[in-house]
Amino acid sequence: MAEYHDSANEMRARLNTVSKSLCLAKWQQVSLHLPQGLTQSCYHPPTHKIPVELLKEKPGTLHNTPVKIEERRQMKQGIRPEECSYCWKVEDAPSHDPSGHLSDRHYRSSEWWSNTTFDEVVNNNYDYDVTPRYVEVNFNQACNFKCMYCSPHLSTAWQEEVEKHGGYKMVHFVHNNLEALEQKGLMPLKVANKDNPYVEAFWEWWPTIYRKLRVFRMTGGEPLMDKNTFKVLEYVNENPNGQLELSITSNMCPPDQKLFDRFIELIKKLETVRIWEDRENFNENSGNNWYVAPAYKHFMLFVSLDGYGEQAEYMRNGMDFDRLLSNIRTYLRETRHTSISFINTFTLMSIPSLYKFLEMILELRKEFGGRVQEEYTINPPNNGDYVHPPYVVKKHQRIWFDIPILRYPPWFSIQNIGEWGIDEVKRCLEFMEKNVQDQDYLQTFEGFKPYEILKVKRDLAIMEQKLAREDHELNKSNFYKFISEHDRRRNTNFLKTFPELRYFWKECMKSHLGH
Repeated sequence: MAEYHDSANEMRARLNTVSKSLCLAKWQQVSLHLPQGLTQSCYHPPTHKIPVELLKEKPGTLHNTPVKIEERRQMKQGIRPEECSYCWKVEDAPSHDPSGHLSDRHYRSSEWWSNTTFDEVVNNNYDYDVTPRYVEVNFNQACNFKCMYCSPHLSTAWQEEVEKHGGYKMVHFVHNNLEALEQKGLMPLKVANKDNPYVEAFWEWWPTIYRKLRVFRMTGGEPLMDKNTFKVLEYVNENPNGQLELSITSNMCPPDQKLFDRFIELIKKLETVRIWEDRENFNENSGNNWYVAPAYKHFMLFVSLDGYGEQAEYMRNGMDFDRLLSNIRTYLRETRHTSISFINTFTLMSIPSLYKFLEMILELRKEFGGRVQEEYTINPPNNGDYVHPPYVVKKHQRIWFDIPILRYPPWFSIQNIGEWGIDEVKRCLEFMEKNVQDQDYLQTFEGFKPYEILKVKRDLAIMEQKLAREDHELNKSNFYKFISEHDRRRNTNFLKTFPELRYFWKECMKSHLGH
């Protein structure tokens, strides 16, 4: 949608009337990592500790921490908080547009859940108590995947591997070392989930924020492995919120398929709940007090997928790609008021199968686009002689994707790949531009959106920025060390899986021998 890009552009101008570093997400968005007691405004800045001693009196400290309040002060004064360097790097990248690149600061501030809060943020002091509109929460680190760029503090499978083999010995340091993670406060508290003071504070805070919530997202670990996920879904079922966009981020390959089946059944249940217009004065014979509708505005399933086929499985160890696609099709086929968004965390290993990934997006958009997902009506059950009013669900975009750039660890950065990778991304951009959405996209929901093309162009601009020679050589050496150990521990074969990167692999080996 060109409107998405235009809205971000308009928001940039609006933010600039206050300050050129203002970001509404610093107020209205929060990511909570409850196993560790950590928080961040969005997922770009590093996490920081939530002061546990403040939670008893003010559970809202989960979001309104002293660190964030200081960053809000800086933003209002036109100072760029160092923690938000992801967006500053994007905005400062070379651009043909004199205004520069749009960053996630502009996109997130222009989103439907945040753009209406502009006056609230501007007219209040920087330190007012914010009730966020976008909350993302990780209840548990339990996960059956060992994604390449993940860590023991976010995955029990990773933790088990490192406990068995130790951290990865890189040049100058040990990667994913449990001792170092403990010292940084990143490992989960050594208490049962039910005894975690941050989880306890969340459930105390939850009724306060629920009605103002516009987006609630559950991540992990793998959220289908955590009972709190299902507790949230049951709560929404009992307390419908027609303004809420509800979502989870799942690997779609839980260790027990019954967890996926339970999830699908709950979503189907949430799509047809009884909504009370006037609960206090309900009269079973009146016929005007309730109707059947989804318990939320919309449900979004985020699926982390950085490539296609065996290459995707290599990057996210534990994935069964065919099972993942089968579960995704089940979700799209058996639910209606739902969408899916693929998150391609863009690394140098995402590039060889990017073309196939984009082809998959088009294929799913054709299969589950507007021509298939026609407008339909939910017919409520009878109540005696009375037939309750129908709830019309209109056609909507069901297949989305995003392609954020990986920042850490640096040896996976797209800036390491060189000319072959740049040329391949250009080839993928040509494919996207040939398949850009047409004027009929509101009926078909096919083709690539202009802002999706712009995001890939933004990634390309980052790729074309050359690293300092010393950093580049170090990254390649560490890439060689990491992958060699990865293949040994996990019985994988990098060159067999990524034949397109054989020359890059030779460069990495040469850099390693030089160290």
